[in-house]
Amino acid sequence: MLGWFRSKPWCPVDDSTKRWIESRFTWLVDELGLERLLEGPTILPTEEFLPLTYDCTNEGIHDLMCRVASFMDIDPATLELGFYEDGACSAGLYTATDGKFGIWLESTTLDDPAGVIGTLAHEIGHVILLGQNRISPYETDHEGLTDLLTVFVGLGIFPANSTLREYNWNVGRASGWSARKRGYLSMDMYGYAMALYTLARHDPRPLWAVHLRPDVRAALRRGVRYIVTTQDSDFLPAVDGCRTTE
Repeated sequence: MLGWFRSKPWCPVDDSTKRWIESRFTWLVDELGLERLLEGPTILPTEEFLPLTYDCTNEGIHDLMCRVASFMDIDPATLELGFYEDGACSAGLYTATDGKFGIWLESTTLDDPAGVIGTLAHEIGHVILLGQNRISPYETDHEGLTDLLTVFVGLGIFPANSTLREYNWNVGRASGWSARKRGYLSMDMYGYAMALYTLARHDPRPLWAVHLRPDVRAALRRGVRYIVTTQDSDFLPAVDGCRTTE
């Protein structure tokens, strides 16, 4: 743990990205409430929150969708699960028709349970933002904001760990490695957002960080150290101000 505070502090994201993350976190507090940020559970890939084994069937994924929806305070009865196949498209899609919200998963990505949970959280995030008329689909940052929402509601570990999906392949005598980017936030952006999340909850050394992929965990630690050392955050003083006046 002491390694968190040794080298010179530096922010894991550039200044414009830092300002965007902090302003949108402030917006989420205004929309969803400070209590949701401070008191909601941090969802972990453990038996306390999720099944021990991943059931990659329609029924198993539907049950997983209902569980993620409940974590996000969305009624699962309003959701309909669907699947599609289009390797060139994103890992998920959202639709809305007659009061029902379609949560669609790309069928070639279903072998990655963390990725499935991250995609479910992102698409259900659209229900909160678009389905509840909090934002317009024409806002240029609405996809990034939806990823940021997953951190705010405690599910950020899953999309953050799925930002880069890596593959090992073998064809005859040849083999190799490839990677595919997923989502709208970089690993460093997730790390900085998680730094705001955990510092707002007065938990600068979260035990749950062990569940993050190493590059995201490193960005989280850099973000925490940068903010603690420099006190350079427009978001956290506002959160503490709200806390002390309640």
